[in-house]
Amino acid sequence: MKSILKLKTIDDIERELSIIVACEKKQKADISLSQIYDFLAESIELSIQRIGSTNKRNTINKLLGKYKFAKLISKGNYTKANQIPGFPPKDLGDADSALLRLKTSLTAFKLHSGPFAEHSVFGELDKKQWERIHGILAVFLFGYIQLFGDEKLRFAKDREQRKEKTFSEKKHNHPQKKKDDRDSKPNGHNNRKWKNKKKSHHKGNKNQGGTR
Repeated sequence: MKSILKLKTIDDIERELSIIVACEKKQKADISLSQIYDFLAESIELSIQRIGSTNKRNTINKLLGKYKFAKLISKGNYTKANQIPGFPPKDLGDADSALLRLKTSLTAFKLHSGPFAEHSVFGELDKKQWERIHGILAVFLFGYIQLFGDEKLRFAKDREQRKEKTFSEKKHNHPQKKKDDRDSKPNGHNNRKWKNKKKSHHKGNKNQGGTR
C-alpha cells in the first residue's frame, strides 16, 4: 500500500511504532496487527541471524539484484508490480507477543554491527542498506493500519514543538553577537565619520585684502 510516510532508519520505525501503539486504530483489509508485527520482525531477524546462508548468484543475477535494489530505493515504496512475497503470514492471533518480538528485533538490529545476511533478491547488503529495506517494508506494512481521529497528528505536533523548544533553548544559551561593535569602542571612534568628513577649502582667502 502506497504511503506518504517515510521511514529511513530503525529509529524512525520505532517512533512510528510508538505512535501506532498509543493511538486508537483498526486494520485495513483482513490483516491483523500480529501479522504485520510478526512479518516485519521476521524480516529484521533474518537480516542479522541468517548468516552464512548465501545463494549461488551468477553475474546476471547480481546485476539484476543491484538494479532492483536501486529502483526500490529511488521509489521509496512497494508497488503492485513489486509486492512482498510471503505476506501476509499466518495469523498467530497474539498482537502483544508479536509487538514484543518486533521491539526486540529492532533493538537487536541497532546493536548488531555485522555481518549481515544476503537478501534473497537484492544480494549482499550492508547495515545501512538493510536499514533502508526495513524502513520501506515498515511503511508498506504500517499502511494496513488506520489510526482514528487526530491522534497521529497530535504526536507529530508534539515532536515539532519539542524540536522548536530545543532550538529556542540553544539560541538562548548562545546569544548573538552585538550588531553594532562600535558600542564597545571608545567614544573617539564614534566620531570617525565626522573626522573623515572633507573640510571645506575657500580658495582665494589667502589673497584677500588687496594687492601689494
